[in-house]
Amino acid sequence: MAKYLIVNDIHATRRPPSSCTETYWPDLLDLLHQTVDVACDRDVRAVVWAGDVFHHKAPARTDHGVVQDLIEVISAHPCPLFIVPGNHDIQYDRLDTIEATQPLGVLYLAGARRLEGRSAEFPHLYGVPWQQSWSAEGVREALRGYREDEYAQHGGLIVTHAPIYPPGSEPGYAGAEYAPAEWWSGSMDVCGSIVYGHIHEPHGVWRYGTGTGVTFCNFGALSRGSLDEYNRKRQVGCALWDSAVGGFEFVPLKAKPASEVFRLQEHAQEATRKLRLNGFRAGVEAAVLGLLSVESVVSHIRETVADREVADKAEELLMAQQGGTR
Repeated sequence: MAKYLIVNDIHATRRPPSSCTETYWPDLLDLLHQTVDVACDRDVRAVVWAGDVFHHKAPARTDHGVVQDLIEVISAHPCPLFIVPGNHDIQYDRLDTIEATQPLGVLYLAGARRLEGRSAEFPHLYGVPWQQSWSAEGVREALRGYREDEYAQHGGLIVTHAPIYPPGSEPGYAGAEYAPAEWWSGSMDVCGSIVYGHIHEPHGVWRYGTGTGVTFCNFGALSRGSLDEYNRKRQVGCALWDSAVGGFEFVPLKAKPASEVFRLQEHAQEATRKLRLNGFRAGVEAAVLGLLSVESVVSHIRETVADREVADKAEELLMAQQGGTR
């Protein structure tokens, strides 16, 4: 029996997102060191980072200092640390870019372990990285090894970076990418648990499927890079999975309040400025429309058109149109 700690979506970057304060990276580093303490205190067998370790896909936008900071965190762990590649850790949605160009490849060379498929050392763990395109066939192929392993018959832990949503909460906008829960549950053919990254907003723990079903878990991203309402209120933490019970536990971390994480005052000022600008534009548009009233157009025609019959006919047509639109 073993316990595993899962950390979602770190999004490491020196330069903070526009809505965050200058302490974005030091704050994230502090949270990561707290997860090391949790691993020690809870006798964790292994830690898994569930993708999007880095914020920028372009390697040139991640400085060496950030990579060195992460290597120090990896080295501080009392147990092995695995990483499931996320879409921000690769370029062009291709996993083969990790070794060629990406800073994630440096972390693997520095001691982190890649979790893709079954872990030989920790048979409870099974990793599914970001796919180039999500489909029912792609998910089933990614889980083929899980179905074939005997341990899975008793319930293993799948860690993935995937656009999964609880039924009924799928994104409704056109072109949205997501991998429905039914793909995963139907592709497993056996019991088990899935913890997923990529979705920053916490979904908590939920089940899908017949009988006991498959247990899904997402406690939200470690990063709070966007000024969304849920990020202002949510408790930052990570997931602890216990193979003895096959269940998840939320482990809260000591994170700064939203007032110290986000540029709330600057954001409020920008919102006020945009409202004023929109009001000004609306006023200008109203003034321009006023200048283009039927009466002003008729007056302009009579001043510029010499043929009175043509001017009369134009006025007749314009007035008829105006009457028809009222």
